[in-house]
Amino acid sequence: MLRATIVGLSFLCAALPAQDAAPVPASLRVRVIGASVSGGFRDGPMFGAEEQGDSVTMQHVLRRWAGEHAVVSTHSTVDMLAMFTDPLRIGREQIAGVRKAKADLVVAVDFPFWFAYGYVDGDEAAARKERLAAGLALLGDLSMPVLIGDLPDMTGAARRMLNPRQIPPPELLAALNAQLAEFVAAHEHVRLLPLAGAVKAMRDEGVTLPLERGGLATAPGALQQGDRLHANRLGMAYLGWLLQPALRQMFPAEHPLRAQQWTFERFVEAAGAEGDLELQRAAAARAR
Repeated sequence: MLRATIVGLSFLCAALPAQDAAPVPASLRVRVIGASVSGGFRDGPMFGAEEQGDSVTMQHVLRRWAGEHAVVSTHSTVDMLAMFTDPLRIGREQIAGVRKAKADLVVAVDFPFWFAYGYVDGDEAAARKERLAAGLALLGDLSMPVLIGDLPDMTGAARRMLNPRQIPPPELLAALNAQLAEFVAAHEHVRLLPLAGAVKAMRDEGVTLPLERGGLATAPGALQQGDRLHANRLGMAYLGWLLQPALRQMFPAEHPLRAQQWTFERFVEAAGAEGDLELQRAAAARAR
């Protein structure tokens, strides 16, 4: 059950990568906020999975991508993993953290998710639209560039993690995404990452990993953990690679990261996903 997730948050947080210090200029700061994907949620037996899953935080990936050129910090990962419990309160706290950190850029890829998903009372469409508007308003009050993702359809996620009642029906999800797109169009500081299409491909079709020596096709779900909701380490590497073009455009023209162009393999290394990649290579070889 999804609510059981909160029981293991402290345990999971302790297992997340250490936030080691690095010599970086303090003049440009990137802040990561969001929910459990960005927070590095790891599925496992304590949540009803048959096998232990693995992932990494968005901060972990982006800190390595930024190197010495920017400070990359994040909100409390325990709170990010618990975003589903009270998205408005935790969302407000994350926005307050952005201001306290004096962030110049914000990466909030999955921040909108629980403002659209979750249990609601009364008129479902009205309740979800109202809550999404409240979540987007928090982002609208910021002044620095913000990168958010649209809303993926998580139908088919493991029921132990996401009850079908928490998922907007297709027509409503489309309306919520339209609402989100209108918000982005009305706020020049907000950029949109097309997350929904990427998640659908990862889950239903498999994606072709853009390796330097040629694309590597993966099976449906290969970049997700057993809950079919959270990305594994290879999925986080792929997500980092997908957001790189939009993220680069958020930096000033003269900034070194404006021209940063990592290969997918470098994102794999940053996410510690070399083992996952080798498993996919072996699976592709067996399929020939």
